[in-house]
Amino acid sequence: MLPYCLSVRRALPLLGLALALAAVPAAAQQKIKTTPSPDPREGLKAGKFDAGIAIWNMKMLSTTPSPGPFALNTNSDLAFSGTKVYQGNYDGLMIWDIANPAKPYLVNWVHCPASQSDVSVYKNLLFVSAEGLTGRMDCGTGGVPDPVSKDRVRGIRIFDMTDPLKPKYVGNVQTCRGSHTHTVVTDKNDPDNVYVYISGSAGVRSADELPGCSGLAPDADPNSALFRIEVIKVPLADPSKAAIVSSPRIFTDLAPAPTRLTPAAPSPNAAARGGAGARARLVPGGGGRGAGGRRSRGRGVVVRRSWGRGWRATRPHRSEPVP
Repeated sequence: MLPYCLSVRRALPLLGLALALAAVPAAAQQKIKTTPSPDPREGLKAGKFDAGIAIWNMKMLSTTPSPGPFALNTNSDLAFSGTKVYQGNYDGLMIWDIANPAKPYLVNWVHCPASQSDVSVYKNLLFVSAEGLTGRMDCGTGGVPDPVSKDRVRGIRIFDMTDPLKPKYVGNVQTCRGSHTHTVVTDKNDPDNVYVYISGSAGVRSADELPGCSGLAPDADPNSALFRIEVIKVPLADPSKAAIVSSPRIFTDLAPAPTRLTPAAPSPNAAARGGAGARARLVPGGGGRGAGGRRSRGRGVVVRRSWGRGWRATRPHRSEPVP
């Protein structure tokens, strides 16, 4: 039986804000030696508001559906700052207050479509990933029908959340493949800036839309946008001047990953974004000392971010591949 903490059968658009933050006290945890048997997840009832729930070793305090403008689209990620929770959604983001986790309330929301809208927060700044082809620079809802357009945004959006009731869209950084997800990294030797590592999984945009973008394989074009991450430097004094400062190729010279007997075709989602399966995902590992990770084509890579001699936020160092 697989270990679990919380299992809820619900459609993603209805995920809302599910808080299961009250863990069982340590003394009680010590008394629970094994997981329940039979597994209560088996045979859970499907549904929306009435979906079946199985919980072990935790207590659900509340479940709050997304508000109207976001109810029909997919939620993506959560970022926490004090009593605030920033919830990403393919149609934008929501700001919740969970000072009383049993009764979270919606502080504000920003309607700004662009999948996948993964979110991270650092002090007063909120970073939002934009990867879809329909995201607009002006956060409009009309999409971007033209194959090449100056109105499209694919990369990182930056908001000033000093006043959550009046979010300010302070800028964005455009990249060749957009940002499927990202990680915020700080450098103790550089307190005036914060760094955002981003990773895209969509197809490479046209060089006519963003100069310098190349979808050729890296062995055919050393400047290819495939199999790399981008490191964005964000000046805290003026985040509107955020810009890419390096594009590390942390997969260089990796041995081929193990394959299935029959290679899998690109997923429908990747195909819909114009991808061909040459995708990667950056996995958060926290700021400061430590490590992050990234996976691509079935291969995981540990990225060292320790504060050793010569370390810089702009130069992540690959450690060991993980099969």
